[in-house]
Amino acid sequence: MLEDIRMCSKCGLCNNQRPLLDSERTCQVFWVGLSAKKITSEEETPLSEQTNTGKLIQKIEEMCNEVSTYKTNLVKCLPLTEQQKLRYPSKKEMDKCFDNLVSEINAMSPKIVFLLGEKVYSSVARHLHLDFEKWNDFEYHYTECNGTYYVPIHHPSYICVYKRKQMDDYIEAVEKMINELL
Repeated sequence: MLEDIRMCSKCGLCNNQRPLLDSERTCQVFWVGLSAKKITSEEETPLSEQTNTGKLIQKIEEMCNEVSTYKTNLVKCLPLTEQQKLRYPSKKEMDKCFDNLVSEINAMSPKIVFLLGEKVYSSVARHLHLDFEKWNDFEYHYTECNGTYYVPIHHPSYICVYKRKQMDDYIEAVEKMINELL
């Protein structure tokens, strides 16, 4: 299944960098970020611990050490400006890559899919025809679809930049959601 995604060229972003993927495995928890970052080695995976986002996710995973996880992005490739700077992917690029996310979810059968940030959860809501209740502080809500719980949460990078003093509250809230749904 991942081999098909590795060969994807639907949006053309693969010309910037090959699709960035984690190792295929059955898992309980899926983390979905927005798009790939520029890699520095072939061993890197999405939401790498080398980033603030990845470090925060790793802290949550350590709190739930018996939980199997998989990390991915809505857009698997690297969106760049003409000046070769990282940018947000366009709606069109997100739409073209959405089938790859669905393939990953179908292949790995997670129980929980954490949608990191508004751009990700809005795209998932639109494509899967789901309604998400917006979080209130760190009170997160889920929507069940075909036996999988979709949970929109703050993007970890937002927490690292704007809510640093509340990072423990964020970690606790996400851990609580994992314990509640598994």
